[in-house]
Amino acid sequence: MLPFFRKIRFKLAENNQFFKYSRYAIGEIVLVVIGILIALQINNWNEERKSRNVEYIALTELKKSIESNIRNMDSVAIRIEHRISSIKIILRAFEESIPYHDSLSSHFAWGMIYDRLPINTGAYESLKGSGTQIVQDDELRFLISNYFDYHIGFLQNYLRELRDDFYNYMLGYLRENFKTFVGADQIAIPKDYEELKRNETFVLSLGIFLDVQRDALNGTNAVRNRSVELLEKINNRLVKMKKE
Repeated sequence: MLPFFRKIRFKLAENNQFFKYSRYAIGEIVLVVIGILIALQINNWNEERKSRNVEYIALTELKKSIESNIRNMDSVAIRIEHRISSIKIILRAFEESIPYHDSLSSHFAWGMIYDRLPINTGAYESLKGSGTQIVQDDELRFLISNYFDYHIGFLQNYLRELRDDFYNYMLGYLRENFKTFVGADQIAIPKDYEELKRNETFVLSLGIFLDVQRDALNGTNAVRNRSVELLEKINNRLVKMKKE
């Protein structure tokens, strides 16, 4: 195209047709500008496509992370409910002076330990490292940050309190007042059940541990609900991106 214009321009210049030559020269400039603008637009499209691909991959990884967290929360919630039930059975046996029986060994083992909750934050840490602005939806970006920085932190604090209470006093009772403890088999046999039943400090500690377990369960369920809500938002965004 440009060589063609050059030939015309040369011919017009030879014939001293200035005004016609000027029009063709301006036309050539316009074509060059249009070509540059098209090239820039294509480059912008390519960059936008790359950004969307990066966002899609990041959201897909976050989705997997949250799904993993939900499964772990469900598993831990079931175990905490079991622990709460076991502690209640022990306290009722103490209160009603029920004699020791073999099934209590299982309840002691269940009720006097705590649960670890694995939380998957790797995808979020990777997102922060790359820049959360990768997620172009402002509301979703805020919800993701709020979920991992606040709600997950909130839950971890509850579980940390549960762990600290176990190591600060429950573990001591297991060491001092039980002759057998096999966590894997859910067996904990007291040295002297009647003496343990009369130990007011132990009964009080077990009651406190019950309250901490309840708080951990409530926190786990609350954050699980947040996880489900965020997962739905991410799924909606991924579906929308796939259609665009």
